[in-house]
Amino acid sequence: MISQLLQQSISFVPWKWRSRIKDVPLIASFQRRLINQFLNEQKFLHTINAGPACGLSYPVHLPQDKSIWIGTYEVEFATALAEAVTPGDVCYDIGGFRGFFSAVLALAGAKNVYIFEPLPDNCQQIRAVMAANPNLLSMSLQNIAVGDQKGEAEFLVMPEASMGKLSASSFQVNAQENEKITVQIDTLDNLVQSGQLEKPNLIKIDVEGAEILVLHGAIDTLQKCKPQLFIEIHSRELAHECNLLLTSIGYNVTVMETHKKPDFVTEPEVCHFLAK
Repeated sequence: MISQLLQQSISFVPWKWRSRIKDVPLIASFQRRLINQFLNEQKFLHTINAGPACGLSYPVHLPQDKSIWIGTYEVEFATALAEAVTPGDVCYDIGGFRGFFSAVLALAGAKNVYIFEPLPDNCQQIRAVMAANPNLLSMSLQNIAVGDQKGEAEFLVMPEASMGKLSASSFQVNAQENEKITVQIDTLDNLVQSGQLEKPNLIKIDVEGAEILVLHGAIDTLQKCKPQLFIEIHSRELAHECNLLLTSIGYNVTVMETHKKPDFVTEPEVCHFLAK
């Protein structure tokens, strides 16, 4: 009974206050104790009632989905994604992780959202999100990695599920993986040219340091289709490489955190590029 009440309790907290709870000492510590005692390792279906994912039924697994449950998961980025979608758009979510941003794109009116995710555990969660939202028929899962080649690739399964990456990634090269698996990999150019994918209007990329590989494998698609790009950049070196490639084919790049062109000094080491 207590667990069920706690699961629903967040819906009664005004959305704009939810991110502030952690900063109120007594309330924050009391909340943590309740969650640890009654909800830790719990799985339940929660319908998000505010923000860019409002209306989404999400299979929550605490503690890893806590910020999704309370509605504060990367709010600014999710809002920017939702606002960038024109109803009827074709969107790619490359590095779908647990399906949250894919669902935000679908809720915003995308005609089709192609989700690329090679990690089996994440694919299971994405399928659960899709099953919990049968109204979001635009979402489809591609159980592959995206890069600059077609075939098989080595994928590193990291202790933190969000950090899984291709072994060719230049991000955190000394981090120790839990295991190595072999995954299928393809390029966006091949998938589009072969007719397996519709031409994109918007592409979100979060691939833990392999973003330049994705771009190299998509140059023809970028030049011909000119989709908006939302890219998580994982180092200053990658920022330089990605900016050079994108500007060379006519894109205008802005850092979302600073609202300025990248200068490779003032923006965060890990930041987001918006490229148009």
